[in-house]
Amino acid sequence: MFLNQPTMQRDELHVNLSSVIADQNICLEGPKRLGYFSFYCNAGNESVYCPDQSSLRYLDLPNPIYINALQGYDKNIKYGLRRSKNKQLLRWILQNETIVRNFTHDFICSNGVLKDIMIFPYRSYGRFGSNYGLTSMNISAVKIRGKIILDRCDSTAKKMRIDVQSERDNLSTYAGFNLQRLITKNNNHSQCASGKENDSFYGVFHSNIGTHGIIHAGYLDCVESQKEMDKPFDEMKFVLIKKHNAPKRNKYNEYDETSHPSKYDETWWSLATLAGVDTIIHAKCEQGFRVKNINKIIVSNIIDRERQKQLLTTLNKVLDFVKSIVKVENQYYNFYFNCTNRKLTGYMRIDSIDIIIPSWYTDGQLPNES
Repeated sequence: MFLNQPTMQRDELHVNLSSVIADQNICLEGPKRLGYFSFYCNAGNESVYCPDQSSLRYLDLPNPIYINALQGYDKNIKYGLRRSKNKQLLRWILQNETIVRNFTHDFICSNGVLKDIMIFPYRSYGRFGSNYGLTSMNISAVKIRGKIILDRCDSTAKKMRIDVQSERDNLSTYAGFNLQRLITKNNNHSQCASGKENDSFYGVFHSNIGTHGIIHAGYLDCVESQKEMDKPFDEMKFVLIKKHNAPKRNKYNEYDETSHPSKYDETWWSLATLAGVDTIIHAKCEQGFRVKNINKIIVSNIIDRERQKQLLTTLNKVLDFVKSIVKVENQYYNFYFNCTNRKLTGYMRIDSIDIIIPSWYTDGQLPNES
């Protein structure tokens, strides 16, 4: 789904880096694991939902470590376009109403949306450099049966940016995705397993922050070893897999073999924290996107406590604002943050909610099996 920049303003909140003072009492209670689902894209590029662990993977590092992360790369494909996972989460919620009703919540969304809310207000200050390339963020909101469903609204500008991204950026995006497949394995015992390389495994969680309860789903890269595969979902130890591209070697000073650029800190901390993961498997891609070094990063050490509190305070503040604007059921609201003027704007759109919420969820009826 791609939306142009909004034109109708109703209310606005000015968000400024210097004005977001960390609330020392704020904390994220959770995430508590509620369940999981798998999905993959079929030959028609349609998402297929699987209510099982068929896409669950485990870490399987080669020894010695020497990985060509560009295996299978197709220069004719532009990588990096994200597909919304809300449809799968909403289906899980309808299938598991007896579980969901035990957890008070105001919001339903992906971990990616929560991460964007936490870190996007700080991206234009230069510490992240120019590689992000985006100066605005769009999030849709619809209240259905008293719960506010949030989702990304990727702008036309972002789609165009991916279409014209450099060859190196395209290679880097592919390498990040492909690396996860090259150092993990899947038992694929379930009949629902796709047997494809584009399947994904998601956890569904419940968390509280401030006065807000959230049902959220996040991509779980893999468990830390094959023996974890036989444990109950609640007891599995998951890890995230992340990579960064090493700078060119200097003949006077070779780069450090294990460090990672600080521009990734907030992103990695946010995604790991929201998924309840305490370890990141970190790979450095050298020139040619070859990996010869992989190390572990402890999530709690990525950013200091004050910064953690500031990001959580920002999330709480934005959710407060969204809740104050989204009052009417079954109406489409948009929230637009512009890094240039530091304003978050929320307003009601005239569009049908059908473009962002499947009709079967609005009706409270499960769709036909895929």
